[in-house]
Amino acid sequence: MDHAGELLPAGEGTPLTGAYEQHSGMRSVQNLESIINEGLRTALMEETPDQSLGVLLEHLGKALNGERTYIFEQNESGCDDNTYEWVADGVEPEKENLQNVPPEACASWYRNFSVGGHIVIEHLEDIRESEPLQYENLKRQGIHSLVVVPLYDGKQIIGFYGVDNPPVKSLEYASNMLQTAAYFIVSSLKRRNLFRALQKRSYLEGRQSLEDILEGARTGIWTIELEEGCPPRMYADRTMRILLGAPEDIGPEACYRHWFERIAPDYTEMVQETVQEMLRTGRAEVIYPWNHPELGKIYVRCGGVPDRTFQKPGSCLNGYHQDITETMVTRKKQEQSILELLERVRQANSAKSEFLSHMSHDLRTPINGILGMLAILEKSQDDPERQRDCRRKIRVSAEHLLSLVNDVLQVSRLENGWPAPAEKSFDLCAVLEDCITVLSPMAEERDVRLELETSGLRHSRVIGNPLQLKQILMSVIDNALKYNRPHGSVFVRAEETGFCERTASCRFVVEDTGIGIGEDFKKHIFEPFTQEHQDARTNYSGSGLGMSIVKKLVDQMKGTVEIDSRTGGGSVVRITLPIQVDQACEPLSGEPERDEPGDIAGMQVLLAEDNEINCEIVEFMLRDAGAEVVTAKDGKAAVDAFAASAPGAFDCILMDLMMPVMSGYEAARVIRGLDRADAGTVPIIALSANAFEEDVALAKGAGMNEHLAKPVDVRRMLLVMNRLRGRQGRSTHDSQTTEMLKTVEMKTV
Repeated sequence: MDHAGELLPAGEGTPLTGAYEQHSGMRSVQNLESIINEGLRTALMEETPDQSLGVLLEHLGKALNGERTYIFEQNESGCDDNTYEWVADGVEPEKENLQNVPPEACASWYRNFSVGGHIVIEHLEDIRESEPLQYENLKRQGIHSLVVVPLYDGKQIIGFYGVDNPPVKSLEYASNMLQTAAYFIVSSLKRRNLFRALQKRSYLEGRQSLEDILEGARTGIWTIELEEGCPPRMYADRTMRILLGAPEDIGPEACYRHWFERIAPDYTEMVQETVQEMLRTGRAEVIYPWNHPELGKIYVRCGGVPDRTFQKPGSCLNGYHQDITETMVTRKKQEQSILELLERVRQANSAKSEFLSHMSHDLRTPINGILGMLAILEKSQDDPERQRDCRRKIRVSAEHLLSLVNDVLQVSRLENGWPAPAEKSFDLCAVLEDCITVLSPMAEERDVRLELETSGLRHSRVIGNPLQLKQILMSVIDNALKYNRPHGSVFVRAEETGFCERTASCRFVVEDTGIGIGEDFKKHIFEPFTQEHQDARTNYSGSGLGMSIVKKLVDQMKGTVEIDSRTGGGSVVRITLPIQVDQACEPLSGEPERDEPGDIAGMQVLLAEDNEINCEIVEFMLRDAGAEVVTAKDGKAAVDAFAASAPGAFDCILMDLMMPVMSGYEAARVIRGLDRADAGTVPIIALSANAFEEDVALAKGAGMNEHLAKPVDVRRMLLVMNRLRGRQGRSTHDSQTTEMLKTVEMKTV
């Protein structure tokens, strides 16, 4: 309902009908009160003011037999909005068409309201001549009669409500009912406004809290309106404006341009496609670079959903804008790191694949030599000289094969981060001399002069790991000999370059006249499985692991290694290591004498070995050296053999570590725990292919005296056995003397 009608004057009834009308009026008032009370009771049972108003309009519409009841309220711009409506079955609603009705449309009604009047139209045709415009509008809505009453908040008119098309005979009744219920209508509207104000306040407070949270997460909220025929508009919250680097008072159209024009050109189409996806599927998200006016290139995650309540032609989106630059930068760094790692893994796998290919050649070469020499040996029974030559070549091939295996195991151990072995006191000059002594035969064979200079060392007795140092020096010297020329030279020099707080800075220089190293290969020289010239595998034997092992060991000892070289001009390797000086200069106990003979003639030996071939080899070597041997095939058999023997029957036990039934470790512990005089003194020597420092420590922890690695160095085995026999003799004598003293003391008592 949106147009004015006429005021009907209050007429006077005729004398003939007065009494009847008075009686009828009394009944109408009673009926009116009953209907209104029932409507108010029902409305008050609803939870919200909006529901109460809806129920009351329905109750009034049905009570008055009207087709439509409604409420109009004045909005902030002075126009009228149809805010509530009830329609009878079959009647078309008009609420959506009656929003923001201009003031002039209802001006005459408001003039009547201002003087306390209300609007009653009995027949629409009555205003056809006087109000032709309103006549047409009401006729279009199908209205032929109506009653409208004003709504007052105090003295201020805030709107009106009414009923369309009630029966003409009940217009006065309808007018009275509407005026009576108007107070409740106004009260409900005021309650509704208060309810909405509280909701808005709560919403604003919640929104402020949400904005603070989103600002901390660098996430802004936006609304984009894409109204047909108008420029796009973006409404941004405070955080969104901060993220955009936009001023507080920026307009919605300028805000949209500020955002859209700064999208990286290569991503504009992607963003537009994402907008279409939001409209099509109801949700979408996109990540794109955005050019911030102050920060430059940043990365943005943007997502949104369509606003289904948008009433204008076109579309509207609500969404978020998050600055994820730190995340993207971190992700890109991680991706780059992953790519670099993958490349390193690829290169390592390529190098290892190449290494396996080369090792197939390197391993097969000495194996082929061994098998070939054995075949020649079998066919040269009558040629002692040829047999001697074959045996020598078999030994050389076997030692080379062992060297290759040791290199591979050492690299694997270092790459897996095994801890550094324990340190002890040793003679630095003696280690250097040992390296020269071991490698001198190789130098003579290759016709290369090998010299050592140690005059620059001021401290000879040091604390450290002699095995690691020997590995480093022998690997470098071995390379210098291996890749040298006939009549060439290798010069080894050791010197102190500094001393501070009991630590000497020792530099070891190995200079050769060999084939040298090219500039391009220098950066790869410490990588495992690499060699500069693959043809070197034919002329110079090697696995490509030596310098990789050197670098890892030097790093473990907190030192440095430098290489100067050029192709065809030889090489100079400088290794600098911090080494603690042993100022106490105590001699190392337990070290074998250099010239101690390996005489084991007459010794009674218990040999525990599960491998028949290994057992046969060791037994032969022992018997050949003059020892008597008893064999056991596992640890338990060794324990039983020792327990069944008389005390002192065995001078030494050689114990394999990995055996069935009972391991060598357990067997050694059981023997040491036996209740007999020689259980704690009989020398037990471990023989094992487990040859790392931790294996030696485990053997010592099980009660063994020494650990010898397989393949067994026979000369060293004999030396160790002889040395330990001497100790056992002294220990047995001391034990017997102690027992005699105890016996004398007991007799004296």
